[in-house]
Amino acid sequence: MARTKRARKKRKSTRRRTTRRASARRTRARRPRRTARRTRAKGLGLTRKKQKKVLTVVAIVVGILILVALLQQGRHYVQVTYYGGEVARNAVSGRVTSAAIGAAGRGTIHVQSYNTGKIYTFYTGVRTDYNIRGRYPVAGDSVKVYYINDRGYLKATYIRIR
Repeated sequence: MARTKRARKKRKSTRRRTTRRASARRTRARRPRRTARRTRAKGLGLTRKKQKKVLTVVAIVVGILILVALLQQGRHYVQVTYYGGEVARNAVSGRVTSAAIGAAGRGTIHVQSYNTGKIYTFYTGVRTDYNIRGRYPVAGDSVKVYYINDRGYLKATYIRIR
């Protein structure tokens, strides 16, 4: 009787069922095991937490710089005492009160400043340049005069007629 029970038991076949090895057969649901050690981040070597800290600090610095720039915007950069209250170091913007310029371009023009109301006398010559060629300023024109101070004489270098 013992023999018949053994005989009934099905024997396992020694023949291979597939040509693929057991190590190559993996189901898709199975994930590879995670290693216990930490992996380094690629690039600059910053972890995600350090990147967030750096970005926060950079955002704060940029915000402060923008705030300072906006607060500076209201200030006047032309100092009244340094420039004499004019447009720039060697520029006066105003209205021509009188002009006496000859055919050669030599003469004088008197300009009343918009900022201070002071009347300046500018000497024009052959080297004086105008934004409209061949047209000299006349009384009543709005002009901006760039000049040099030559031993107390204000010599106009460029006259922009507006």
